[in-house]
Amino acid sequence: MILLKLISWPYVRQHLPRWLLTIAGIVLGVAVFVGIHTANQSVVYAFHQTVDRIAGSTQLQISAGETGFDENVLERVQAVPEVRVAVPVIEAVVSTGIQGQGNLLILGVDMTGDRSLRDYDLESGTDDDIDDPLVFLAQPDSLMVTETYARENHLGSGAKVPMSTMDGRKLFTIRGIMKSGGLTSAFGGNLAVMDVYAAQKVFGRGRKFDRIDLALKDGVNLENAKTRLEALLGTGFQVQVPSARAQQFDSISRVYTLTANVTSVFALFIGMFIIYNTFQIAVTQRRSEIGILRALGAARRQIRTLFLGESVVAGLFGSILGLLAGIAIARGMTSYIGSLLGEIYGIAQKADEISTNPWLMAFAVALGVITSVIAAIIPARSAARVDPVQALQKGKYQQLSAGENRARRIAALIVAILAAACLLFERYRVFFYVGDALAVLAALLLTPTLALLLARALRPLLRWIRPVEGTLAADSLLQAPRRTSGAVAALMLSLALVVALGGLTRASYDSIFGWLTVALNPDLFVSPSQSLTQRDFHFPESMGPQLRAIPGVGEVQLVRDARIEIQGKPTMFVAADVATLRRHATLPPVAGNTDEMFRLAEQGKAVLASENFAMLRGFKLGDVVDIPSPNGMLHLPIAGIVTDYSDEQGSLLADRALYKRYWNDSTVNIFRIYLAPGAAEADVKRRILDAFGNQRRLFVLTNREVRRYILRLTDQWFGITYVQIAVAVLVAVLGIVNTLTVSITDRRRELGVLQAVGGLRNQVRRTIWLEALAVGTVGLILGLALGALQLYYSLHISAEDMAGLRLSYEYPYPIALWLLPGILLVAFLSAIAPAETAVRGSLVEALEYE
Repeated sequence: MILLKLISWPYVRQHLPRWLLTIAGIVLGVAVFVGIHTANQSVVYAFHQTVDRIAGSTQLQISAGETGFDENVLERVQAVPEVRVAVPVIEAVVSTGIQGQGNLLILGVDMTGDRSLRDYDLESGTDDDIDDPLVFLAQPDSLMVTETYARENHLGSGAKVPMSTMDGRKLFTIRGIMKSGGLTSAFGGNLAVMDVYAAQKVFGRGRKFDRIDLALKDGVNLENAKTRLEALLGTGFQVQVPSARAQQFDSISRVYTLTANVTSVFALFIGMFIIYNTFQIAVTQRRSEIGILRALGAARRQIRTLFLGESVVAGLFGSILGLLAGIAIARGMTSYIGSLLGEIYGIAQKADEISTNPWLMAFAVALGVITSVIAAIIPARSAARVDPVQALQKGKYQQLSAGENRARRIAALIVAILAAACLLFERYRVFFYVGDALAVLAALLLTPTLALLLARALRPLLRWIRPVEGTLAADSLLQAPRRTSGAVAALMLSLALVVALGGLTRASYDSIFGWLTVALNPDLFVSPSQSLTQRDFHFPESMGPQLRAIPGVGEVQLVRDARIEIQGKPTMFVAADVATLRRHATLPPVAGNTDEMFRLAEQGKAVLASENFAMLRGFKLGDVVDIPSPNGMLHLPIAGIVTDYSDEQGSLLADRALYKRYWNDSTVNIFRIYLAPGAAEADVKRRILDAFGNQRRLFVLTNREVRRYILRLTDQWFGITYVQIAVAVLVAVLGIVNTLTVSITDRRRELGVLQAVGGLRNQVRRTIWLEALAVGTVGLILGLALGALQLYYSLHISAEDMAGLRLSYEYPYPIALWLLPGILLVAFLSAIAPAETAVRGSLVEALEYE
């Protein structure tokens, strides 16, 4: 503590800008870590809260995935002796059309029994109708809304709320306003309650419920009741505690969570190299100070402890600043992530508030401090080994010894061999990930040597550009490879991940675009929602013949898709008329015979599986899939494996007749329409809207509009790539500024002599500028090369562990070409301030001798 007070604190005060550069890496890493994790957790936490608050005193919930089930199931559950109360529920998200209010969560319940599960605490003077549930039920246009929603929209009891239903646009009357708290805080307060039988009509559910909420009699064991209900209902139903619904959302959003984790860990890893480089700067700048302390008798352990103590303080201060910056980042990202996940997965969630998990905050601070200490270990050890005599010499450079360089190369060779060996056992995923880490470690070990070789290769070019300044800039890099290698390593890692993510994005984009062109080929799509992923509204089957009768319509495919649980994981189950699908399918299967697989699927004897379903679940052609339905378990083989990007968790395709028989559900999500020869797309779209616009809630989307919609979602999903590019730019700025700062400190005497013998200030400036451009060039070359290797690993990880899709290797040359001028420009801009520092320094101090 005494050394920190007497030695470190004066240095901080004297070199405050440089100290801020030291902690900038910690701030960057912790801010990205906290921002991404907090935003992601906020969305998940909001969904958990919505589920918990809507559940009320519900102990168990019965569902059959998103398909729903027949009303007679309710009677069977209510007859179970252990059940005290069981009520049906329909839950859906709608847009009321009120500007600026977003979505409204509708909870359809049976008021005759539901008030024993949920507390509808109404404002005084608004509960006359609600006190008698039968009165409320007798008025199918009744709504109860939250006090928050009513206040924000200036609504009172008796006010009318417009809503687009499956029978067209209707007005609903507010007959109850619920006080704030508990249930009403679900979905951010945008909640409305209506009669469950009215909800069936509004959403086109027919005679089906989404789930049953129930409470048990006093003294009944929860697990025993759960077991009895499962035996009664069969394998097609899930009997779960309410929190299990939220866990399903966690499972569905797993891929995005994994991507967020990779980004945040990457940011911290890059931050560690920035910290390492800045502590190397501190050691270099304070060599004379260290030498004096050692000459006065300070032990090596004390010098090492001094720098490690500084790293703890820097880590703590930087982590706190990063924490605040991360929370600010999370505020901007939470709503974006919530809407993105809602559009991709069809599960809308209102997450306007961030969830500041104290454990995450504490972990982030601890991680920042630990990262800072780890990054400072090597510089602290170097400081402890400084020879007092050399430390007191002016202009003494730190160089890599031949022995140290040789040891690094040998270690890198051994690590590279181990990384290649891990590929032989890549079927064991842990070896594949270890191999990836070892490949990065080998690159880091080789960075000083490669940086030195590239600097030598650049020397003639720099000398050709500016004979004097270029030579001085190149010699500066050659004389201090250790000083340069920290900035180069940070820049290399950052650019490598940008290239890997860019290549993954490009390959995914090309594959999705090809799939859209070949497989998603209907001319028009008739959907009950603007978002093709939202499945709350259902069309009646009778619309199919009516659409076929419209002039210009050639063929209509009826499609019903819903998530069901297979092997305990939510899976997209698609039911379509396989015969009509076969006539328009042009995409060859990944596995299986085209004619055979369609024939078996059409007969209801098999299913078709998407490639990502097969890979993520470990299925092969011919394997039997156990598919639970309300009418028993289906055991169907996989007759064909096809490319399908409709759901990142994977999908199964079955014939619609099979679905209707086992799920007793004839409703439709989407009508896929092929036009008759010579028919105009715009004319047929107008005719459909004229025929159904006033009777039904429907949207007619052209193939072009659907493609744009899917590609927009793809762009949003891969938006994290742009975050990586932004981090790469910050890494370039911090790393190059730090490197030039220590370079100027090391070369104060050299630069002073240059000016003393007549060197112009512009010559000094150009020397610093060229050195910055050289550092940026070396980092670019190594980063683009390492990125080629990391792209290989990223494609395999995406295929085996994330999306289950085999993508072709495509190096992202457009991104590389963009990075080339971008990073060099950033390098030049980063050199402006250090260059001005160099030319405005004192010549007397620069030329002094010991």
